[in-house]
Amino acid sequence: MNESVAARLLIVDDEAALMTALCKTLELEGYVTTGFTSAREALKLLGEREFDILLTDLMMPEMDGIALIDAARQIDPELCAIVMTGHGTIDTAVLAMQRGALDYI
Repeated sequence: MNESVAARLLIVDDEAALMTALCKTLELEGYVTTGFTSAREALKLLGEREFDILLTDLMMPEMDGIALIDAARQIDPELCAIVMTGHGTIDTAVLAMQRGALDYI
């Protein structure tokens, strides 16, 4: 029997309602989600637990998504990251991809 293991997603968005909605929606799709409104709190947990993918908002007050990817990849160099934003530009998309983001949406 081939048992599939659900991907573990670390979701960071400073808007609590959006973070919660994303966590709940992705859980319905079979993912294991852990959400934070604080990038620093997310980094603390990343030092303690393994995740497969980091989904992060681009624009956040204490640390932007690109800085979060940099810090997260210092902890786990294999971590995949996806940047989400409603305020994207070509420059931020290129920078996110250069810093190791798998995708930019």
